[in-house]
Amino acid sequence: MLRLREKLKYMALGGLIVLIGFVFGNMNKNTEAESGSETTDELSVRKLTVLEDITVVADNGERRVVISWDENGGRVSCLGPEDMPAVGAGLSIGEMGGVVGVRGKKGGSASLTLGKEGGRVSVFPVTGKGGAALGIIEGDGVVFTIDRFGKQAHSLGR
Repeated sequence: MLRLREKLKYMALGGLIVLIGFVFGNMNKNTEAESGSETTDELSVRKLTVLEDITVVADNGERRVVISWDENGGRVSCLGPEDMPAVGAGLSIGEMGGVVGVRGKKGGSASLTLGKEGGRVSVFPVTGKGGAALGIIEGDGVVFTIDRFGKQAHSLGR
């Protein structure tokens, strides 16, 4: 009978130590995940909270899509392959408004911008010189073009 009592005391002490370890182990909610990466073929999530940027990469490791944010607002950028770094499309939004833009392989670009004072649609050629825009600024419609020398060639409205 004496041995049974000693065994029960040791078992109770061991159970108490396990319980204390479990309680202290679960007190800290900020647990860090293991380092390294894991590849999963399929993932289903009902709710996802991300604390840093999200980057989608191609099989060769090149960035293709980046979702990022900071104190100025958020951005979604789609990037071309490494041999076409200027190609891309983006969506950004901040306190002053938003921009949707695209860039071509050889440098041309177009954008749609909306801000506190109005909005505009702009197109710039591949050469990077000149351009055209249609917009509304402070309630007035504006259409203008800029020639290849940087001079405003035509303006209506304002």
